[in-house]
Amino acid sequence: DSLFCVALRARDTGRLGSVCTVMRQVEVDNRTMSGFRSWPGDIMPPLKRVVTKCLAVGIAEIDRIRNPDAKGDEYLVADVKLRNLPNDVIDNPRDLLVCEKLVEDYQRVRSIYVDSQSISQNELPKFARKEVASLPNYRIDDVTSEAQFWAVVETWQMLCNTIRQSKQTQVQGMLNELSVEAAMQLDGPLELPVKRERLPSIVQKQLEEIEQAELLQFIDLGMEPVLDFQELLTMTSHTDRLRKLSRMISWERSRLETKEMLLRAFLDELEVDEAARNKSSSYGAFD
Repeated sequence: DSLFCVALRARDTGRLGSVCTVMRQVEVDNRTMSGFRSWPGDIMPPLKRVVTKCLAVGIAEIDRIRNPDAKGDEYLVADVKLRNLPNDVIDNPRDLLVCEKLVEDYQRVRSIYVDSQSISQNELPKFARKEVASLPNYRIDDVTSEAQFWAVVETWQMLCNTIRQSKQTQVQGMLNELSVEAAMQLDGPLELPVKRERLPSIVQKQLEEIEQAELLQFIDLGMEPVLDFQELLTMTSHTDRLRKLSRMISWERSRLETKEMLLRAFLDELEVDEAARNKSSSYGAFD
């Protein structure tokens, strides 16, 4: 089988996580394109592109990296110890309550994104709004079984990644707008894309403050798609994983319901103001 491992690596220190995900390559699609020509008519080399579909099949602990000095595109070779994933089934009444709450919260979050158009427009990028409607429905059996539990985790991580991408797109659009506005105040022609280091120091500081504030806001969302899931991987108890995932989903449900409540109150207030204006207009017309 075409098996390999995927591990997290810190961008600043280069350190690897102690736990990795075992992946199996299940499909390879060669999308190499050729036949392109340059403007003078010279034949250009083919554009090589290979898309591979993989499936997570297990978890392993990294014992040792054989080539720690590998650089560039060279893969790391490691000795790993496969962690057993027994098909344990939760039957403790207290843990079953956690499972029920987890599924209930997930279904509620899903329904808010699917049914509340105003919420989805604000939280999700355009390309993802229809895809959210295809999120699967889960039952208690899907989380009580340890073997099936990871499918639920994968679905939730995909949603977290979608939210993160949406926030990044919104922030980048704001930064680009401010950068172009500042660059237009400089002498000389406008150069695109705008390079931040060429902007005045006060503008650079403003952009950095915006990035930092938006980062803190995203952390407060509780939808971080990496660290929380790394914690799930390192847990050895299925019960602990259930409780961790349940807290993550419950936090998002609480956030969305609060947002819906505020939005509903705002719309109700607008309706009251509109009714008052219409009533005042009718009195004026009668007079």
